[in-house]
Amino acid sequence: MICNSHFSALNYHLLSSDAFFVGSHRNHQQTQGMSKTQKVPARYVALLIQHLEEQGIDCSQPLVEAGISPESLRHIDSLLPSDQVILVTRLLTEASQGQRDLGLRVGAKVSAAQLGDLGLALLTCPTAKDALDLCARYHALVTPEFSMRTRTVGTRYEVCWQPIQALPYDVITLAFDLMLMSFHTWAQNLLREHMASFDVYLFSAAPTDRQRYGSLKMARCHFGQGGLPALRILVDAKVVACTPMPLADAKHLADITRRLDVQLLHHLRQEKRDWKAWITMMLTEAQGHHPTLDELAKIANTSASTLARHLAAQGASYRDLASEVQHERACKWLREGHLQVNDVANLLGYTNSANFIRAFKTRTGMSPGQYARKQASE
Repeated sequence: MICNSHFSALNYHLLSSDAFFVGSHRNHQQTQGMSKTQKVPARYVALLIQHLEEQGIDCSQPLVEAGISPESLRHIDSLLPSDQVILVTRLLTEASQGQRDLGLRVGAKVSAAQLGDLGLALLTCPTAKDALDLCARYHALVTPEFSMRTRTVGTRYEVCWQPIQALPYDVITLAFDLMLMSFHTWAQNLLREHMASFDVYLFSAAPTDRQRYGSLKMARCHFGQGGLPALRILVDAKVVACTPMPLADAKHLADITRRLDVQLLHHLRQEKRDWKAWITMMLTEAQGHHPTLDELAKIANTSASTLARHLAAQGASYRDLASEVQHERACKWLREGHLQVNDVANLLGYTNSANFIRAFKTRTGMSPGQYARKQASE
C-alpha cells in the first residue's frame, strides 16, 4: 500500500523510531501477550552478542538478568522461550550504548551456515527464485515469529515478511532491519552482476537517523507505507529466476527437503500461538488501514474460519477485538490532542470521517470532538 504524503506525516508523528526505541527496560510487560512455552531460535541473540563483544561490550549482565546461560547459545539449533529472547534483546540493546543500527549489523552476519539444513537446501536450489520460495515454505524454521511470502507481480518478484506472533513495535522494527540487511547481503553476493538495485517498502516512518540505511547500496528504501506491519522487497523477477545457486543439486536438495519436512511437522505440532494477542497487535499497529479477518488469516497461512475458531477457543471474536482496539486507539489520540478528528478517522482506516464520528458517539455517548474537549479540561 502506497499512502499519501499527508498520512506519511501523521505516521511519522505517531510511529517515529525515536518514540518507540528501547529505553531503560522499556516496559518489558509488553512481552506478556506471548506464550512462555513458545520456543524460537537463539541464533540471532548469539549473533547480537558476537557483534557487541567484538566492540568490547560486556554482555554477561544482560544474560544473567534474562536468565540465559552462555551454553544455551552455542548450538545453531538452540531454542529459547520467545519472551526470554525479547527481554535479552532489549537488555543487550540498552548495553549497546545507543547503537541504532543493531538490526542491520546483526543481519550482515547472517549466512546459510547459521540455518543448518535449510541453509544447505537454499544453496542447492536450482535458482535464486527457487531458494527464496523454499525459504518462505520453511520460514517457521528460520524464525517462527514472522511469515515470509513470495510472489511474482508482473516483471517484479516480491518478498514480504510480516509478524505472526504478538511482538512489541521496537522488536518488529529491529527484526525487519535484520531481515533487510540479510537479504541485501545475499543479493550483493549472488545478484550484484545482474541487478543494480531493488526497492524496499517499510510500514514504519523514516527514523531520524535514516542515514544508517546508506550502507544498503543496492536498496531504495521507502518508509511510511502504512497498512499492517510488513517489510516488502521488490526485485527484478527475471534476474532471480535466471540466476543459478552455487551448489545446485536436485538429488541433494530432495534429500534435505525430506529432513526439513520432518522438522517443520515437529515444529507445527509443538507450536502454541496466542491468536488473540497476535490479532490485537496487528490491529493496534495497522496505520491508515483496517485489516479484515480474511487478510489476517492469509498472513498466518490459515483460513478465516479456522482463525475465528482459534479466537472463539480463547473466548474472543474478531469483531469485538477490532471494535475494542479501534476505540482505544481513537481515545488515546483524542486525549493527546495532537490530531484533528479527520486525522484520527484516516489513521483508523475510515474512508468517511462521519462514519467514525457516528461509531464513536454510539459507543461513548459523545462525539470525538466533545470527548477531546472533555479530556483537555480535566
